[in-house]
Amino acid sequence: MNCSKNKETQFVIKVDSIAVADTVNLGEVFDIEFFGVIGNDGCYSYSNTEVFYESKTLTFKVWGKNSGAKECPDVIVLLDGLKVTVNNIDEGDNTIVVIQPNDSKLTKALFVKP
Repeated sequence: MNCSKNKETQFVIKVDSIAVADTVNLGEVFDIEFFGVIGNDGCYSYSNTEVFYESKTLTFKVWGKNSGAKECPDVIVLLDGLKVTVNNIDEGDNTIVVIQPNDSKLTKALFVKP
């Protein structure tokens, strides 16, 4: 007898773009919105976001998952403005970095004024 179970897999989502202000005030809480395609059917979904902040670089890795089901709804699953709230960023020039599936990076400058 051969029984196979669905195997969930995780992967890094390709982020097409982000929306965030170019300048924020020191101590201000702000949102960064992420856009991109998670997957080409309903077996795909958002999983979690890793966030690291070091040396004025705010790095994100956005994870998705696939349920591994044999039959999935016929829909395109999008990040569609997934919001991550950020605070405690150092004053001055900062860089937002989004790690992509192939380890390339999407970057954007962010200035934090006093």
